[in-house]
Amino acid sequence: MEYVENTQSNTEVLAKETLIFPGFYTTNIGKLSSTDTSSFQGVFTTAITNLKNDYTKDKYIRDERFDQSWDHIQGEARELIVKLLEMYCAAEYSGFLLYKELSHELKETNSVLSDGFSLMSRDEARHASFLNKALLDFHLKPGLGFLKKEHRKYIFLPFSWFIYSTYLSERISSCYYITIFEHLESHPEYSIYPLFSFYKSWSEDENRHGDFFGAVIKSQLQLSNGLKARLVCKFFLLLIFSMTYFKHKSNYKLLALLGLDAREYYVSTIRKVNNSIRKDLPVVIDLEELQLFEELDICLLHISENEKINISNQNTLLKLIRKIPHYSTILLVILRLLIRSGTA
Repeated sequence: MEYVENTQSNTEVLAKETLIFPGFYTTNIGKLSSTDTSSFQGVFTTAITNLKNDYTKDKYIRDERFDQSWDHIQGEARELIVKLLEMYCAAEYSGFLLYKELSHELKETNSVLSDGFSLMSRDEARHASFLNKALLDFHLKPGLGFLKKEHRKYIFLPFSWFIYSTYLSERISSCYYITIFEHLESHPEYSIYPLFSFYKSWSEDENRHGDFFGAVIKSQLQLSNGLKARLVCKFFLLLIFSMTYFKHKSNYKLLALLGLDAREYYVSTIRKVNNSIRKDLPVVIDLEELQLFEELDICLLHISENEKINISNQNTLLKLIRKIPHYSTILLVILRLLIRSGTA
């Protein structure tokens, strides 16, 4: 443990290092560098111009609201806020390193993409820095050993997986932030920490990142045209939406702290995302026809039953036998979602 200076109050606070775990990803750089930016010059020019304009440059300034002790937030509320800060800090560092490395690798082969990734890396670094200072408010600082490249373990994602999942991550993050921001504007009594008042700017940054990836998708025929593109896109939408929806079971305490119902929050977020992606993707999900949330609730029930079996005192073989019907039902739900039309 060591003493670090609080930049707002110029007082010394005892801060201990907390570990964060960014993900490190890469993909087929050759395919990425072959992106035909010239045939889609208009959408790339718009996306990169908006990134260069840096509309939120002066928005991340810690004002007088931060110039106080946050030791009055204790117990479970403190644990939940710290967990949130650590999670988002890891995500921002992950994005910063990913985009910085892609910018470097594409510098000689595709200057347009290189510029775009460099600008997005700038945004992610700014977010991470802001979160670092927020962690100091709670007497924590992130361990940054992962910044040394030799300590990183990379996950290779096939090109379509990488583009779709990163694009959706940016769009979902944008909707996460704006939903909480708008809720707290209407219900300021739940604004227990001023970080959330910056979520509007955060949402705008993530949305511009989504616009850039949207341009990449439009310029890649295997992602934007044909039956295969539609099927792959639908698979990723169902996968990412399902993973997003399932989070309401684990994040309900944090959202309740902010005055939000977890299930309603994630349903609202998915609906917003589904509307925002129509301009970029070859297909979107018809949430009503597919009855997505009702089907996923069935999965959650059987996942819960399997969790109960896991903590029972029965032997491993018997546990597996008892879990088979639940796994079978979950698989049937997934197949039903994939087979039914449910697209708009």
